[in-house]
Amino acid sequence: MRMKRHPLSGAVYDVRDDGLVVVEKNQVRGVFRHDGTWVEGELRVADPHLCGWIAGRQLGSASAGSHRDRRAS
Repeated sequence: MRMKRHPLSGAVYDVRDDGLVVVEKNQVRGVFRHDGTWVEGELRVADPHLCGWIAGRQLGSASAGSHRDRRAS
């Protein structure tokens, strides 16, 4: 899991194995999709940018390498 602390709010964002994001702040939790849409829990607001950053589509090293190869040619 990739856990990150929000730099402004201090909330902790963690990705579950199913791809949903658990956000916890002041012992209150909520579960969100990668776009910040609330799914369940007492906490109903999350930063959609941070949710997307840790739970959105990830680029693999193969994708990055092929992109560099295209630019070089």
